[in-house]
Amino acid sequence: MRLTKTLTTLFVATFFVLLIQPMSIVRAVSLSPLTFELSANPGETISNVLKITNTDPTPVLISINVEDFTAVGEEGQVTLQDDEGVHTYSLAKWVTVTPSVLSLGPNEAGTVQFTINVPFEAEPGGHYGSVLATIGSASPGAGGVSVAQKVGSLVLMNVAGDVTEQLFIEELSAKPFSEYGPVTILSRFQNSGTVHLKPRGFILVKNMLGQEVDKLDLPQKNVLPHSIRRIEVPAGDKLMFGRYEATLTAIYGSANQPLSSVTTFWVIPWKITATVLIGLILLLSFIIKGRKRIRLALSVLFRGTHRYPHISPDA
Repeated sequence: MRLTKTLTTLFVATFFVLLIQPMSIVRAVSLSPLTFELSANPGETISNVLKITNTDPTPVLISINVEDFTAVGEEGQVTLQDDEGVHTYSLAKWVTVTPSVLSLGPNEAGTVQFTINVPFEAEPGGHYGSVLATIGSASPGAGGVSVAQKVGSLVLMNVAGDVTEQLFIEELSAKPFSEYGPVTILSRFQNSGTVHLKPRGFILVKNMLGQEVDKLDLPQKNVLPHSIRRIEVPAGDKLMFGRYEATLTAIYGSANQPLSSVTTFWVIPWKITATVLIGLILLLSFIIKGRKRIRLALSVLFRGTHRYPHISPDA
């Protein structure tokens, strides 16, 4: 039976905790690096080292194993697959770890070497697994309850061969109307290929006069095969006014294939705008009424002068 466990961790910052004893105290253990991005040829053997640090004031006993994972959701989550089935993007069965058990004292660091033996018949493309450390305290904690949890580091590996690199911009959008900036620009990338891809580029924002108001580097995030990855970036400043155009320009893959898309949005600080308009209307009304009063006063003055002309005493 297939067993999956959802990780709510991002690809580039992978650190997840699964409590085995609900009432236990979580131990502080860190891994470095959090992500490995590797390439290999069929039949090749490659090795890497994972550093594990016990930052807790108590000893810990750590068991090491490897499980496959696939993408789930659009924000970098992955799902572990610890069953014995065969998966298109499987990696775990190719990996051996040394040592398989590690004991660390308080604030002590240790290393684990994992070796990937890529079969000659390995399917070209992406293969994905996680080196997991299951932590149990070397001695019981308070109340005699032992602590157990899992942390892990992701391994993303491309096997050379006939692979497909195919990435699309599924969506580029922003909230149509906003009162203030910055405005969040949302991009969604769909990977229809057989290897993980990382789009590289920028988003250029121009105002309604065609002037550049912001240029944003696109955060580089991995998009796993047959998945969608959403990337959000804030654009502009707090005070913005009018219609804006955002253009995404990017490249991806070994051949630097181009991607581009355009979206528009409006920023209208309506409270400030309404206040200014009301003020202008009142000012205009005051000016109009003032002009009428001045005209009336001048009219009365001139009529009075005509009706009672000045007569000389000598007339």
